[in-house]
Amino acid sequence: MTSVQLLEKTEVWLHGIDLDNANLPGLADVVADVLSLPRDKVFVTDVRPQLVVLDILSPRVELEHVAGKQDALLDALAKVPGIHVAADATVHSEGILGVIGTPREDVDRYLADARKLEGQIATYASRRVAVVSTGSEILAGEIEDTNYAAIREAMEAAGFEVEFGGIAGDSEAEIAGMVARLSGEGFGIIITTGGVGAEDKDHTVEALERLDPQLSTAVLAQYTRGHGRHVKDAVRIAIARLGWSTVFALPGPTHEVKLALPVIVEGLAAGSSLPQLVEAIAAPLRSTLPHHQPHHHHHH
Repeated sequence: MTSVQLLEKTEVWLHGIDLDNANLPGLADVVADVLSLPRDKVFVTDVRPQLVVLDILSPRVELEHVAGKQDALLDALAKVPGIHVAADATVHSEGILGVIGTPREDVDRYLADARKLEGQIATYASRRVAVVSTGSEILAGEIEDTNYAAIREAMEAAGFEVEFGGIAGDSEAEIAGMVARLSGEGFGIIITTGGVGAEDKDHTVEALERLDPQLSTAVLAQYTRGHGRHVKDAVRIAIARLGWSTVFALPGPTHEVKLALPVIVEGLAAGSSLPQLVEAIAAPLRSTLPHHQPHHHHHH
């Protein structure tokens, strides 16, 4: 299977479709079924004369499931009560989903080209690093962010291209949104700094958990919840997967970031599994924290 990211182009237009008291969720379910997509990820967003617009909320699709499916899609819709499909009806989309309309005789050639392109993009993305700093104090300009320079120096020496991805505030949604956008822009490695502590303003690991519920985490230190400012029982780092991107959530202090970087470079080169890599990164970091307790990684 060739899994590709949809990026921003997620609308599908059905031209030549007229509705007469049709059930819109039912229509969306038919489209989802034909394209082998989860039913809860396909929605009708607009209905006009001779036009139905749907939105696909899956971040990735399998090309084999959608390429050349125009006829099958229109045939399935024509069987639904209340839907009239004109003889010249077509399915149209910008971006990747445009493959739905690929003539069936061209599908194999298209898929071969797409696999080659996907491989090239993944190879290119794997050398591109985006750095995201988190924290309202950095956003407000109260403290200088020295992590980007440290990451750029270490990663560029190892042959990576490093760019500053931006500063996110302390909210889960803001951090998750910025990471998702950078993944969509083709950064194969995203490193976030800050927000991994046990206080109420620390939300980076939770933000990544929204994007990858299976993320791997390692505990650096444990606390008794409710003592002082601690609302969580541990300081954790994490590694998540999002499409072709690997996302590292590191602590904010630059000396800790510098300890993690050689381990990241080595682990990426070795192709380490994420649970192995997060534990390897945690090992040198634990010794820098007060009341540290060695703790094995948690794989959710």
